[in-house]
Amino acid sequence: MLSVDVPPEPFNGGHLVLKTGKPVFDLTFSELVMLKQKIDRILAAEREKLRPEGFNIYINGNEVHIIPRWCGDVNVAFFGGIKVVPLSNEDVVRLLGDEFNN
Repeated sequence: MLSVDVPPEPFNGGHLVLKTGKPVFDLTFSELVMLKQKIDRILAAEREKLRPEGFNIYINGNEVHIIPRWCGDVNVAFFGGIKVVPLSNEDVVRLLGDEFNN
């Protein structure tokens, strides 16, 4: 049911997308529990590996986006793709690989 992916154009280093297979608001109670547990594991892994100062989490249909944030990071749309905390998608998968397989 749940899959984890790095979006092709992440907002920030460490931006992950959980895909649920159906709209989040249509999930059963047990599916919501599984989703919450997965979100908690990802947040813990990112706190340990990336040390962000906070997170933005938003739901878009059947996707939950988890975006780590740091003081002073910028909206990349305004600065031509510059990232304050530069991480490639490959770096994110290497650092958080366990979360892609569980």
